[in-house]
Amino acid sequence: MAFIKTSDSIIIKATLTDEGRKLLSRGNFKISKFAFGDDEIDYELFDPHGMSTSDGYLPALLSTKLLEAYGDKRKNIQFGLNSYDSGINYLTSEEITILSPANLHAFIMYLPILKQNNKLDVSPTNSGSYCYLSVNDETTEKLENISNFRFLTSNKLENTKIIIESGISNFGPGEYTGDLTYPSKRSREEFILKKFLLDSDYFVFTDDRFINKVYGIRSDSRFENFASGETMINFKTDDPTPAISYESEFNNYATRVLPGIPNLMFDHPPGVSVSTPYNVHDGPRGSVVALNPTVNQEMKVNSTSTTDFRFTKFGKTDQFLFAELPLDKFDYINTTIYIIGATTNSRVTIPIRIIRYAGR
Repeated sequence: MAFIKTSDSIIIKATLTDEGRKLLSRGNFKISKFAFGDDEIDYELFDPHGMSTSDGYLPALLSTKLLEAYGDKRKNIQFGLNSYDSGINYLTSEEITILSPANLHAFIMYLPILKQNNKLDVSPTNSGSYCYLSVNDETTEKLENISNFRFLTSNKLENTKIIIESGISNFGPGEYTGDLTYPSKRSREEFILKKFLLDSDYFVFTDDRFINKVYGIRSDSRFENFASGETMINFKTDDPTPAISYESEFNNYATRVLPGIPNLMFDHPPGVSVSTPYNVHDGPRGSVVALNPTVNQEMKVNSTSTTDFRFTKFGKTDQFLFAELPLDKFDYINTTIYIIGATTNSRVTIPIRIIRYAGR
């Protein structure tokens, strides 16, 4: 939808969804609210270090071509522009002076992003760009012969999990002093909690043609360290999370909401990066979620049984995939899990290779 302003009126140019066209034909169409998005913008063009707006990222961003509107309501504004005005509750007097009462909005220097944590022993190994998901015990036994290769399974859920952290990276500590310059309890409070940027929940989108269940973690799971040097890391598997009716932009995908837990990994003592081996964010940390997808029962059959049609239709069969297993053939399907922070709308994609031992 676009606004075209003339001297005495505003013309709205819109591409309507099927529902919109139906309401228009009945004379009931009325615009009650609207939202802005910037799906076309590639913010990886932005480099906050040593780039000037005149010859750096700004021309590339401003010259980005705009997308035409889609008629499918699921395809519009996947990256919406959010308002965080609740953060005005914690504005400092200096920030209020800068903003002026007429334009009082939340003063946000950094937005949290989502990243996959591959540093923990419970994290799966990325082979190429994929995390591997074994469909049955026979496949698991084969993959266990590959040294230093961690993968997801559909039965041993405690062994390996997809771990996602919400936090701030590329942090600019030069502007601050004291415990605001590193991952600390206070920097978490100032840059995330007081700005209302904590992702307490996560939307998880999975292709339900292949994945039938997603297991999150219990609320008593812990991701924390202490000044004594002790760490407490446990992600206790919860019951499977049911799908909800929330629509996504992906056909055949189911939506689930998984709760996160506080990421309480800090640097103890101040300025000593003792938490770095466990975390993927170098700045304030918000929350963390861990999850296990499991595949549909029909895909779990052993190599002595007939291959499920999904491997033939959507993937590849009888493939040699591992140099360490030169005689073993596998069937596989590539899919993607999408995870979005419910508060920040930040997202991360996790490519998954569902794999089945097919024989020799």
